[in-house]
Amino acid sequence: MEKKWRTKVDGKIVEHGAKGYRIGKVDSKKWKSYCARSLGIAKKYPSARKKTSPNYQSRRRWRCPISKNYG
Repeated sequence: MEKKWRTKVDGKIVEHGAKGYRIGKVDSKKWKSYCARSLGIAKKYPSARKKTSPNYQSRRRWRCPISKNYG
């Protein structure tokens, strides 16, 4: 699957974001749904909490709160 963005983090290229999908406005239903879903991914998979993960980078783009307490 082709990704929408490429971000360089710690010398690595992280590809993330689905092409054709728009970022929702903060506090919209779409935004809340995405942030909740991606937080669930971060809780289930510890590797998704790293700055080099596509999930982490997408959460930054969506301006989701980056929680220190995933557990």
